[in-house]
Amino acid sequence: MAKQLIFYEKVVPIVLDRHREWSVEQGASYDFAAGANSCPLMVSEFQMAAVDIPIVFGKNETGIAPMAILGIEPKKSVFVGEDGVWGKSYIPAFIRRYPFVFAQAPEQDTFALCIDEQFDGCHEDGKKGEKLFKDDDQPTDYLNTQMEFAKNFEIEQRRTVAFCELMEEHKLLDPTNAQITMPDGQKRALTGFHVISKERLKALPEDVVKDLFERDALELIYYHLASIRNMERLRDLTG
Repeated sequence: MAKQLIFYEKVVPIVLDRHREWSVEQGASYDFAAGANSCPLMVSEFQMAAVDIPIVFGKNETGIAPMAILGIEPKKSVFVGEDGVWGKSYIPAFIRRYPFVFAQAPEQDTFALCIDEQFDGCHEDGKKGEKLFKDDDQPTDYLNTQMEFAKNFEIEQRRTVAFCELMEEHKLLDPTNAQITMPDGQKRALTGFHVISKERLKALPEDVVKDLFERDALELIYYHLASIRNMERLRDLTG
């Protein structure tokens, strides 16, 4: 879980006894994501993300998964400024969800909404941001909203896994790397990711293409392919 969660540090379930007075100041600063040059992406985000961000596929513990490339330099996002403000581009749901996340209880089929207590926007005294619980100990509208967001994220995660399995089934993914020439002439290399092969896509039988179209997978493929041009944008934004 730690590898997939990237910038999460101390993830604990949200419980009344522990978090009764807690509040969360979310969205004021994205400093927590400044050191991430990539993050997971859901297929439902492809259309919006493809405008600004390269979408590739990376390997994790469970298989192939879509990734948003956020920077060329290791451990540096080009979208987070020194003031912690996210630049004028799409913010992936993985980042908008933070510091909340669903986690599965060990050896159980139940999930609990958790929070990263190390997040700078967490306040134990409840004096800043949005409270997690009301005075009558019921969840606030804010907490219910975060719960719904996390639930939807898990639903989209399943859809994303199904899309990736489809890509692997038809052997459309190729390992590749990007060689980028910076404005000062220095070379940078991004490695360890996969992209969909145009040649293999064109060679697919007609019935397979029709099936991909009917599943809306073909649309997602084209968003991915179009997004690769944003590698040049990352280069231009790299300070």
